[in-house]
This record gives sequence, structure tokens and C-alpha cells, in this order.
Amino acid sequence: ISVSGNNGAGKSLISIMLSKVLNNKKNKILIIDFDILNNSLHTLLGVKKYPEKIIKNNISEEFNIDNLIIKINKNVDLISCINLIFKNNKKIEEEKLKELIKKLSEKYDYLIIDTTSECFFEYTKEIIKISNLCLFLTEANLLEISKSKRYLEFYNMWGIDKNKIKIIFNKFNKYCIDFNLLKKLYSDYKIAGFIKFKAKYNLLINYNFKNIFINKNNFKKLKEIKI
Repeated sequence: ISVSGNNGAGKSLISIMLSKVLNNKKNKILIIDFDILNNSLHTLLGVKKYPEKIIKNNISEEFNIDNLIIKINKNVDLISCINLIFKNNKKIEEEKLKELIKKLSEKYDYLIIDTTSECFFEYTKEIIKISNLCLFLTEANLLEISKSKRYLEFYNMWGIDKNKIKIIFNKFNKYCIDFNLLKKLYSDYKIAGFIKFKAKYNLLINYNFKNIFINKNNFKKLKEIKI
């Protein structure tokens, strides 16, 4: 599952909440932070610094993806230093990316890939192509809708199957554009639902990163979305 969309739409938080929704105590879940410009998942999950094995892996000439895995809890793991496999932090060979995803998918029931909003990175296109499902996040105001339309035009040019893209409106409130109008604006895509804006959104981020992961109220709405 790839999580994409506008910058600041809440991709990282949704990736974390999605892992909680999919975690039935049996599923093995890996979250991959593929936003090499603004990676924040390790911070949101309370990882204060990379484990020593990751630092050593970066120094070593021999690359081992298993050394980049950080255990969050019994069923959920994280890779938040994916930039270590990049050349100049921006390029990765298509075949290497496919091999990486294939290897990881053999070990986990679900891969949740948090992508960057920057469409000029070639790997963004490849990740969305590889994914079985793409959750596209935006907000229901004119500025963000305009941005999302441009992103979706890129996806169309890349040949991404529209049927695997599902739109989620995050931070939804009474001042947002009417939901029926949104359906018309995104008539070519499946709208999975919306997540209401919470007054404590920033408080949770600032006060206790791990609360985002364990607080049931934060992902209750996501469970109602049909993905």
C-alpha cells in the first residue's frame, strides 16, 4: 500500500494509523518512509536515534536491507533511513527497487510505503506502479484540490491504473467543500472517505509522539474508510 498526496496532507500520520488498523496481532507489517526529503516517521514513532547497526550499515560497503529495520512493537517494523540505498539521495535503480519490495513482501503481510509529494523523483512513480493500492491524501479546500489535480495528472501520464487510487480527504471540517461536490470533482476516482479534523492534532504531535500510534481515537475514523 502506498500513501501519497499533497505536501502536508498527513501522509505520515495516516501511514502510522493504517498500520494500527491492519494490525490484528497476526499480521506482520512494515512501514517504509520513502520520503527522503522530509522523513519523519521515526520521530512520530518515538525513535530518537537510529540503532547502531544502521549506522554501521551506512559505513559498510556491503548493503543489507535487514539491517535498516527498526522494531516498533511485536507486529510492526519500520524503515526510516531508506536514503542509504540511494545514489546522491535522489536516484535508485528500478530493478533494485523492485527487488527490494519483493524481498520485503516475502517477510511481511503488509508493506505501507509513505511516499514524497515530489513527483520529479523517479522512484515515486515506480513505488505507485508496484503498489496494489494507492491511498491519495488531500484536503477539501480549493488550493489543495488544485494541487491534487496536478499530482493526479502526473499519475495519469505515468500510466497508473486509476482503479487502484483511492482518495481520502484529511482534516475534514464544516468549512470544507461539500462532499457531494467533491465526488463530482473527483468523478474519475474512487473516494474512500474522509477523516475529520481533530482539535488536538498538533497537540498530539508536539506532546507525545507515541500517543499518535496507541490512541484509539486517532484511527477510529480510518477504520470506517473502505480501502
